[in-house]
Amino acid sequence: MINARISKPQRLPATPLAFVWHFLRQGHMAGIAVTVAISVIVAVVEAGGTFAFGELINALAADPPDSTAPASTLLPIADPVFIFAVVVGFWMVPPIALRLLGAYLGRFQSDLRARIHDEVLGYVLGHAPRFFLDEGSGSVGHRIRTSALAAYLVIEFLFFRLTRFAALVLIALIMASAQAPRLVPVFAIFVAMFVILSFWGARLCWPYGRSLSAASTAQSGRKVDVVANWDTVLSFARASFEQLQLRPISDREAKAKVRWVDSQSIMGIVLQMIAMAFVVTIGWQGLADAQAGELTVGLFATIMTLALLIAGHLASLGDQFLQFSEQYTQLVDCLEVIARPHEIIDTPGASDLTVVRGAVEFRDLHFGYSESAKVFSGLSLSIRGGARVGLVGPSGAGKSTLIKLMRRQFPWQQGSILIDGQNIADVKWESLHHAVAEVPQSPTLFHRSVRDNILYGRPDADEAALLAAAKSAHCHEFIVARPKGYDAVVGERGMKLSGGERQRVAIARAFLKNAPILILDEATSSLDGEAENLIQDALLKLMDGRTVIAIAHRLSTIMHLDRIIVLDAGRIVEQGSHTELLALNGAYARLWQHQAGGFI
Repeated sequence: MINARISKPQRLPATPLAFVWHFLRQGHMAGIAVTVAISVIVAVVEAGGTFAFGELINALAADPPDSTAPASTLLPIADPVFIFAVVVGFWMVPPIALRLLGAYLGRFQSDLRARIHDEVLGYVLGHAPRFFLDEGSGSVGHRIRTSALAAYLVIEFLFFRLTRFAALVLIALIMASAQAPRLVPVFAIFVAMFVILSFWGARLCWPYGRSLSAASTAQSGRKVDVVANWDTVLSFARASFEQLQLRPISDREAKAKVRWVDSQSIMGIVLQMIAMAFVVTIGWQGLADAQAGELTVGLFATIMTLALLIAGHLASLGDQFLQFSEQYTQLVDCLEVIARPHEIIDTPGASDLTVVRGAVEFRDLHFGYSESAKVFSGLSLSIRGGARVGLVGPSGAGKSTLIKLMRRQFPWQQGSILIDGQNIADVKWESLHHAVAEVPQSPTLFHRSVRDNILYGRPDADEAALLAAAKSAHCHEFIVARPKGYDAVVGERGMKLSGGERQRVAIARAFLKNAPILILDEATSSLDGEAENLIQDALLKLMDGRTVIAIAHRLSTIMHLDRIIVLDAGRIVEQGSHTELLALNGAYARLWQHQAGGFI
């Protein structure tokens, strides 16, 4: 593992075309140029093939010299064998070129989607916690995947399929104006009808596409939520219940899909009828001109072949345009969520946080999750560098919220938080996270190896540092006792480990991070008595020379700290050492008595 830093965009484009362009100009313009060039070449060769085929018919028909039809002058040799060889060449080029382009687009797609996945994930991870609390992880993951695929399909339609069709139509108009000018208005009218109806149909189908995208995201999010909480589902015997809960969501997606397919089918029929009418109209006009001697048999064949070729493209492009509309609406749906502006952003000119002493100060802090959920109103607290402070109080007192604000996970309404005199609102968010290590009450582990989970604290650490951290957290013994040792995969959310083992891996991770500020949120709550004694000893060593803020409900775990802050309803009601607070015989003393001398 490496400790590499990838630059994250401050803002992700929120509209589909801007989103696509954002990624294309990051080294993919050459790929677009190749795609457009091959598309145009294929269109030219397809049109040229129809012309050469007409010339072959003219050569075989041997038109009489007194005919008023225009003679062909574009081929230098009128020998049928030569013309046949030209026709075969024209027929062979498009499929070979399209196969090569398909192979190229496969590589282009893989690279583009990888870049989109990387940058979108980086941007999503820059959202504040409120985003992840409001949006399910399954829905967010689905949108990240969908945005990459939809963006590529939009690109493919615009720069390959639409470009190829536009080039073919342009060449057909040029050929018609030179050889059969009376057919030019017919070409122009039908192409205009097709474009107008395609856009009109796409707009009509737009709501169905949005409904389908929303239903698909909801179903994917629900399934991920159920699978991620499989242990709870099984422990409550709710597998059948979850299936029943999923059914109406799946039904909504199925109904949305049916409405979308029906609308596509109707529009497809309309566009197919336009294509058929185009061929019939061109054929009828061409036949009349040929009978009047204004067209040679070969030129009539050229025009009919070209009309059939364009009609085929009209029909397929109509379906592709509706599919493009589906991908476009999916991209709109994805970007409405993942491309939201970040709630917390670094101020212009923000610098890295520099921690020397680790002093923390909350100054006149006002914060509420909403207008009706105020937590702090003017709270002030100063913690000297290297001090070990405990936070206690009833549930809802504001202990965890204070820690979240110190980590700048939510914007506060008034006041400031300073670390070594630096306002954390003016430093880079990532540098703040680097300065703080946390051992939460319920640690979350990745579905990776034990080694990867511990090294998450410092990915570039060597083996010696890894082992030292594991031994300090007293988890080395149970790790090496497993068949694969440090390479053993811990399972989803670390479920292959016991609660105490997960806690000790999280503590090892904090050891390895070696941050100057340490946050302990019931860090020994999942340990048995013997393990807790070992960890308490290890944590005392870890605390040495660091600023420590420990949240605890079990007062015995923080009674040795320098100072204990008692919070109640967002206010500091008492503070002092364990002995001093007991002597006050106030809120802390009552909590201590309720826990029977510190043990519950």
